[in-house]
Amino acid sequence: MMMYELPFIILLSLIFMRLIHPLSTGLVLLIQTVLISIATGLFTKTYWFSYILFLIFLGGMLVLFIYVASLAANEQFKVESEFFFIFFLALVLAGFLMLLDPILVANKISESTSTFLSQHSDISNAAMNVSTIYNKPSATFTMFIISYLLLTLFVVVKIMSSSSSPLRPMTYDNTATQISPT
Repeated sequence: MMMYELPFIILLSLIFMRLIHPLSTGLVLLIQTVLISIATGLFTKTYWFSYILFLIFLGGMLVLFIYVASLAANEQFKVESEFFFIFFLALVLAGFLMLLDPILVANKISESTSTFLSQHSDISNAAMNVSTIYNKPSATFTMFIISYLLLTLFVVVKIMSSSSSPLRPMTYDNTATQISPT
């Protein structure tokens, strides 16, 4: 599986250097994050690490999107013809690399099948490892982290709702709420 993902990760890295528009760079970064999360999930027994990695990147992308949308001007999204040529050439090259050695592909498929079967025997062990977070010694620390994150959320919402916020100021139209005397 990694042999199929690696050319696409490299392709997205090369494409990322040529992009100018914030929306296209965000989309490429999000796709690359999904591919890297899948790749890291294949190397571990559970997908917890890759899931947390994806959520952190997604949260960061949402913050960046809101920040760029509030500060950047509205510009047209244009795609150059050179971009399509480079993308098509890289896809063809990745396809040739995958079809280059069919014996290697067959070995990787049988290896991933045996890895998949061995992972299911360790599910109960992984559940025991996850449950240690909520046991007595570390439960206090977990509750402290949850409380701290909740307090941080309230503080950020309070800062953003004030009139001197770091993003665009909120303006209200009072003409619609006025009652005309008749």
